[in-house]
Amino acid sequence: MIKTTFILHNLSLGLYAAAAIYSAAALLVRRLPLFVGRLAALAGVVTQLVLLVLRWNAGSHLPVTGLFETQHFLALWVAAVAVYFSFRYRADSFMPAAMALTVASLLFAGKGPMNVAPLTPAIDTPLFLIHVATSFAAYGLFGIAALMAIYRTFHWPGSPLGNERRMMDESLYIGYILFTWCMIAGSLWAYLAWGSYWTWRIKGLWSWILWFYYSGVLHVRNRPRWQGWPLNVLAVAGFILVLFTYLGLGLLFTTSHPLLPE
Repeated sequence: MIKTTFILHNLSLGLYAAAAIYSAAALLVRRLPLFVGRLAALAGVVTQLVLLVLRWNAGSHLPVTGLFETQHFLALWVAAVAVYFSFRYRADSFMPAAMALTVASLLFAGKGPMNVAPLTPAIDTPLFLIHVATSFAAYGLFGIAALMAIYRTFHWPGSPLGNERRMMDESLYIGYILFTWCMIAGSLWAYLAWGSYWTWRIKGLWSWILWFYYSGVLHVRNRPRWQGWPLNVLAVAGFILVLFTYLGLGLLFTTSHPLLPE
C-alpha cells in the first residue's frame, strides 16, 4: 500500500503543480486555452479520490488520521472547490492560487508517514472521523475564502462573471457549517472518551475561539461598514488563525492533537 500511496501522492502533486503553472501561463499568454489547467486539476482530484478509496479499503476506516491523510483531505477539498468554481463561475484565473495552496498542503503531507495505521480503540468511532474530516474540509474552505479575499483586495479578476464575493461567501458559509459539525462531533466524542464535553485543553480552547471568530465574520459580513477591504481582512485573518490553531499550537505546545505521531 505504501508503494501505491507514494505513486498516487506524487502523481496528484504533479498534476496540481502542472495545473498551477499552466493556468498562470494561460493568464499571460492569451492564446492558451484555460480549460487545460481545469482538466489537470480535475485529474488531480480523481487521483486523490482513488487514493482515498484504496486507503479506506486497506484500513477499513475513513483515512483522515495523521499528518499525511489530513493534509491530503484538506488538499482534496481545496482542489475540488477550485474545480467546481471553474465550472460554475468560470473562475480559471483563480486556479493558480488555489493550486498553489493545494501543492503546499501535499508537500507538507509528504512529511508524514504514508503507511495505513490501525485506529486505537479511543478514536475507532464514526464521531472522531466526522470530527477530523469536517475540520480539515472547513480549513480548506477557509483557505479558499482567504485567497479570494486577496484577489478582491488587489482587484484581481477571480472570475470573468464578477462572482468573487459570491465565491468567498459560499466558502465561508459551507466552511462554517462543516466546522460547526466538527465542534459538535468533537464534543460528543470527548464525552465518550474522556467523560466530559469540554476540557481546558489548549487545542479545544483555540478551536472554540476559531468558531466564535467565524461566527462573528458571518454576523457582520452584510453590515455596510464591513464591506470591501474590512471583510477581506477578516477572511485573511481568519485563515491565519486557522494556521495558528492547526500548525502553531502543534509546533509550540504539547497538545491532544499532535502534528506527527508521538
